[in-house]
Amino acid sequence: MAKQIEKLNYQFKYKDRTIEGVMRIDLGRFEGQYSRAQYQLDSMVMDSMVPYMPMQTSIFINVTRGMSQSIAGSGKVVAAAPPMGGFLYEGKVMIGERTLSAFAAKAEKKIVTERDLQYSRHAHPNVTDHWFDTAKKYHGKVWVRKTKKMAGGG
Repeated sequence: MAKQIEKLNYQFKYKDRTIEGVMRIDLGRFEGQYSRAQYQLDSMVMDSMVPYMPMQTSIFINVTRGMSQSIAGSGKVVAAAPPMGGFLYEGKVMIGERTLSAFAAKAEKKIVTERDLQYSRHAHPNVTDHWFDTAKKYHGKVWVRKTKKMAGGG
């Protein structure tokens, strides 16, 4: 972590006296706080999304969580790991362009339909498409409060 020093010129006037100078302020401590706060936020976002994600087996969620964990602290979160993540997140049935089947032939391009996916609610009763938006709606204020506290402003 690079040490960051800010130089601040100042001038104080009081009655007929003037004092001038330069202050050097070490902001390194804040850099560490902000870094830890970003890591915490990224992790909270991922954890908050899981109850709203579709789950038949845990593979999709574990791959998504693993991809997110590998970039935690960057300000980015993987909400839906490929290859199936995109259509699961959008919540629309996709079919093969030629076969018109959900089980498209190898290398066949898929197209999005207007039909909604039907998610199993067995493992996650609150499953929905666009689960990041749902997690943000229900947990966003907690994310902000905890992140501000970790960053030193809450």
